[in-house]
Amino acid sequence: MELVDRRLGSDFNKKEAMVVINVDLLCTNVTSNLRPSMSSVVSFLEGRVVVPEFVSDSSEVMDEKKLESISIDESWTATSSSAVDLYPVHLDSSYWEERN
Repeated sequence: MELVDRRLGSDFNKKEAMVVINVDLLCTNVTSNLRPSMSSVVSFLEGRVVVPEFVSDSSEVMDEKKLESISIDESWTATSSSAVDLYPVHLDSSYWEERN
């Protein structure tokens, strides 16, 4: 609880504070593949999904073989959806005419 703003005193939900702190720790993972997706973070914060326990073991270094086995063996929601354009421009739209 030392990470909670002291100005709050004891006027906060300790369980919610722990959820936020644990989500923060997951989001700061050195290995990007192990960071949760934004939709997972929202699910954690809304309480729809239980936050997995964060284990910090600085003596363990993730090698490429281990990363490959993780991404092959498990179904991840942490993949980027940036390959899909949220605002596609159609070739027959007036956008192209108004652009010049």
